[in-house]
Amino acid sequence: MSIKANFNKKIVLFTVDSILFFLALFLALFIRRYDIFEFDYFLSHIPRFFILYIYIILGLFIAGLYEIPQFNLKIKKIKYILYIISSYVIFGTSYFYLLPSEYSPKTVLIIQAGLLSVFIIAWRIYSKNLLKSNKKVKALILDKTEDSNELRNELFKNDYGIEVAHHIELSIFDMDKNPKQVLVDTIHRNKIDIIIADLKNEKLTTLLPHIYTLSGAGVKLYDLKNMYQYVFRKMPLSGVGYFWFYESVSLDTKVYEFVKRVTDIVLCIPIFCVWFVLHPWTAYKIKQEDDGEVYSIQERIGRYNKTIFIKKYRTMSFTDKGKWLENSENKVTKIGKFLRKSRIDELPQIFSVWRGDLSFIGPRTDIVNLGEKLASEIPYYNLRYSVTPGLSGWAQTNMNFQPRTVQDTIERLKYDLYYVKNRSIFLDIVIILRTIKTVLSREGS
Repeated sequence: MSIKANFNKKIVLFTVDSILFFLALFLALFIRRYDIFEFDYFLSHIPRFFILYIYIILGLFIAGLYEIPQFNLKIKKIKYILYIISSYVIFGTSYFYLLPSEYSPKTVLIIQAGLLSVFIIAWRIYSKNLLKSNKKVKALILDKTEDSNELRNELFKNDYGIEVAHHIELSIFDMDKNPKQVLVDTIHRNKIDIIIADLKNEKLTTLLPHIYTLSGAGVKLYDLKNMYQYVFRKMPLSGVGYFWFYESVSLDTKVYEFVKRVTDIVLCIPIFCVWFVLHPWTAYKIKQEDDGEVYSIQERIGRYNKTIFIKKYRTMSFTDKGKWLENSENKVTKIGKFLRKSRIDELPQIFSVWRGDLSFIGPRTDIVNLGEKLASEIPYYNLRYSVTPGLSGWAQTNMNFQPRTVQDTIERLKYDLYYVKNRSIFLDIVIILRTIKTVLSREGS
């Protein structure tokens, strides 16, 4: 259904982007050396530009330009594309400078970048209409809940290839003497292709035999919780419980955990070098401002609710030891503002990653007393601690704000539980790429 359709759309986007890249290179070479231009001349440049091709595709992916449905703001698309092309010119110039040859095509690079920016901007702006689903499957959503209402609104706003033709309460069938006929009439009248319902809802039990009969006529049944996850990439809390954890979350992840741990250790090495270079200046600036402590050692909640201690550069007027204080007079220092904005304050956490208390990817760790407070107010909150917390995660790259209320934290928990259920090397790579975008655009939580 729409999952396959969206995958096909991504393939089309990727294919056209690839064609446009090499078309721009072809035209740039022709413009630059039309006097000697031959097709072999173009072919000879492909190996040198291939690494730059990978850079562009990776940049488009990081910017979210392969997401389906695409974001609607044209100005946002143009801004991201121009950022990518600008960095492409800088990267390409450095690349040709560091790997010199008889012919260094810097002028060709600039011409190609100009052509490519025009091509990709035009393609990305109009691709939404070109890739729009001509024939949408019509859906009937059974029962009106917070989750189903949220799902209906999202399917209405964006093109997932699904049109919600009807949305009704399950209680309607309880009041009728012939629920099968009501269901059949509703499906025929609205030309329904799929039914979306919570398969674990007890009210649905009496309708399941009738829905099964309709499957012979091509009407398919989809679980609302699974559809919600597919659309929003987060878990609906109404579908979470202790049985959900043991049914849905794989506990045998030894290979994944091993690969992730090795990756963490390998990534620690270059980041440790960055910390080693920046530490003397950072420590001096912190001391210069108020002669206070350089580090803030904070007590946090780790995997399986164990207490861990993480080290960050102090950015507040005094060290609160990571305790959550309401109405605190503790203020961010001048140097602290810069350290937070540049994310330098996070660098010392590399030692926690090296020890294994943290990972690069995972749910955000909580301050101990705040975590305990949230666990007492939000059902199943402690399930997020079944995996190692991380410096970045699925929630941090999907939310553009820090949780400040219980409702915000519930939203974060939905993303965290989605990660707990679906964690994999591929998802971790996606999070790393999204983190790069978040850092560069100074977004995220």
